[in-house]
This record gives sequence, structure tokens and C-alpha cells, in this order.
Amino acid sequence: MEEQKKKKKIASKIVDVVLGALIVLILGLQIDMFITKNNNFGIPSLFGYSFMEVLTDSMEGENPDSFDAGEGVVIQKRDVNEVKAGEVITFYSEQIQYCVSHRVIEIVISPDSVSTPGKFEVSSAFEYSVDNGTTWTTGGEQVSLEAGKNFMTRSKSDTEKTLTHVMPNYSGKAEMTFYTCGDNLNAEFYVKATGKAVESTYRDVVPSKYYVGSVMSHSHFFGGVLHTVQSIWFVPVAILVPILIIGTMTVIDFIKGYREEKKKEEEELNNEMLLAGVDPKDEKAVLIFKEKYQMRKEIEREMEEMKKEQKALFMEEFKKAKEELAKSEELERIKAEEKARILAEYAKEGEVK
Repeated sequence: MEEQKKKKKIASKIVDVVLGALIVLILGLQIDMFITKNNNFGIPSLFGYSFMEVLTDSMEGENPDSFDAGEGVVIQKRDVNEVKAGEVITFYSEQIQYCVSHRVIEIVISPDSVSTPGKFEVSSAFEYSVDNGTTWTTGGEQVSLEAGKNFMTRSKSDTEKTLTHVMPNYSGKAEMTFYTCGDNLNAEFYVKATGKAVESTYRDVVPSKYYVGSVMSHSHFFGGVLHTVQSIWFVPVAILVPILIIGTMTVIDFIKGYREEKKKEEEELNNEMLLAGVDPKDEKAVLIFKEKYQMRKEIEREMEEMKKEQKALFMEEFKKAKEELAKSEELERIKAEEKARILAEYAKEGEVK
């Protein structure tokens, strides 16, 4: 029976520790995400990765890395120089003042002076021209381009549609700009807003300062998790539930302990009345015996408390005495070392003489 009680107590403590650690973990993660969110265009970040639920259908498509509305995406912050045309990136859009994930179609690296050529990286799905469309070259490489030079790209699948970029006459620090577009030109939110599909020549112009990260993976399950975690009620419930469980278990343990103690006292009282020869039917005698018993138990409890206090006092005094003894021994050791040093110096002087 006692062994079973010990096991229950150990199990209860383990549950309390686990739930307490869960509360601390949730609070820690929330604080970390809140801090990173303010420095990451409103997207929370953990351990170098950001997470976002996809709200529109602009990236629906047949590509392996296309994704639907409602999916969750994992975003990794990388050096902008590592981003390649064809990748899906997440960026902050000044136009809608929100973060968007679209595919990089071209990348422009502005020259750091008028005489220095910039670079234009073209996706292999596009052709490019540096002579105003007179000749076209298949993309999939970086092209050097002088400042102020006209540069045209067109989709290989729809050669009638072209997009023109002009490398700016830029002087100062070189800057990278991404030209992106969603995979779904018939995105529902865009059609509702404008009454027509997105033009194939449309590009989001994304300065590198608005780059959040590259999309590494996506899934519907993760989207559901993010939707739940980011709900207003999630954090209060996630913290409140463990606290309620711990509180409930504590109350249950207290009630059980109280009942067991009362039961034990009741059994002890009945045994003592039996030994004392008190007639259980004699209410007056039973009442007097119970009062004496309760008074004795109260005195025993007070004595137990006094013993605990005296023990605590003794341990505190013992600790102080032990510390004083340690200081005294340290002082004696220092004195002995100093004495030995002085004697050694005298002996050395004697040898010199």
C-alpha cells in the first residue's frame, strides 16, 4: 500500500514538472516569436526559420513547389546573393503592406557606378534581349548589362508577351532587386479586385531590403497547425489548461491526503476507546474521550512543528559554525604558508652570508 502511494506521488510530481516545463516552453517561444516578429515584417521566427499561413491562391500551380491557399510554409532567411531565379521567396509588399510568397522570375543587380555593368539573372523559362528585341537569347544565366541599357525578357511559352527593364544610372552601393510573379495568373483575389486575370508580363518589383526568406517546404497539415497556433484563444488555453490540470491534481491530492489522515485518526480513536473500555453507546463518555484525544493530537502537532523549527534552527547554526570553522582553517593555512615563506627567506639569507 505504502509502495503504491509512493509511486502515485512520484507520477504526480513527474506530471507537474512536465506540465510546468510545457508552460515555460510556450511562454518562451511566444516571447521569442513576438520579438522576432517586430523585426521581420510581422512574421514570427524561431531558430532562423519563419512560418506563415498562405492566405491566397496566387501560388497554385503544377510546379512541385507551388502551393495552395491554407497551406503553411517554412521560410529560411538566406543571404540575398544565394537566391536564384526560379525559387519561391517571401517578401514584404509595400503595395498591400503584407508579406507575400511568389516565384522569382528575374534578378537585377544594380551597378555600383555608371561605368560598372550590372547583372541580370534570367530564369530558364524566359528569353532575354539586350538589343530591344532584335535578337533573343535563352535564359538560365547571369547577363552583364551597362547602366542605362534597355533590357527585355519574354516567356518562352508565350513569346508575344514581353517585359522591359532598364538598368538605372546608379551610383553608390550595389543593390539587388527581385522581379517576381505568382504561379496562378487567375488568382481569385486578383480577379475579384480587378475583374481580370494577372498579365503574364506582370512582376512584383522587390528590393532586397524587403526579402524575408526563401520558401523551403509547405503542407496543408502545417497550415492547419499554424492557423490553430495563431488563433487568439490558443496561447491562453495552452497555458491555462496545464495550470488547471496541475491545480486540479493538487486539490485532488490534498483532499485524498486529508481524507486518509481523517480515516487514520478515526481508526486510531476507535482503537484507543476500545482499549480504554469506553462504551460506544455512552455519548457523554465518547464526547469527553474525543475532546481529550483531539487536545492530545493538537499538542502532538504543535510539538512536531516546534521540533521542525528547532531542527531548522539547529541546521542553520550548524551551517554557520561550519562556515566559521572553514574560515578559521583557511586563516590558519594562510598563516602557516606565510610562516614557511618567512623561514625560507631567512634560510636563504643565511646561505648567502
